[in-house]
Amino acid sequence: MKIFSSGIVSYTLIILTFLFFTACQQQTENRLYEKESPYSFEDTLLNLDIAISEQNYRIIHRSHIGQAIRDRGDTDFPLATITNFCNITYAKEMMEINPQLINEMPCNISVRQSNSGQVIISTELMDETSQNTKQQVFAKKINHNLKTIIGATIE
Repeated sequence: MKIFSSGIVSYTLIILTFLFFTACQQQTENRLYEKESPYSFEDTLLNLDIAISEQNYRIIHRSHIGQAIRDRGDTDFPLATITNFCNITYAKEMMEINPQLINEMPCNISVRQSNSGQVIISTELMDETSQNTKQQVFAKKINHNLKTIIGATIE
């Protein structure tokens, strides 16, 4: 009888572990937020600059990944640019809530061309499932800002 009950316990633990990791994976997958832009690549970047500024963020850096690949000889490679931006007031608030969240800054939004020429704008949203209530509220606020920036970019 002990063999049977330990088998059930083992089986139950395996199922629970699988469900736990599946739930974690779904949260990560759901954090990608992307939309198609009706504008050209260049116009989407210009619109993004305005949208970032309107939400009181400042652009820190821009990485022109697609152009760098083109410059190395792959002249038909789709363009892709990552824009890093930050709001120092939010950064301070975030670090007061949880100093480890510094890894979430600066905010990043990418603009990229697909192989078919579509322009896609995307970001990774902050995790809203923390056990820390203040962190949840903060993540929801930043995610709202990121979605607003993307929405304003493609309007």
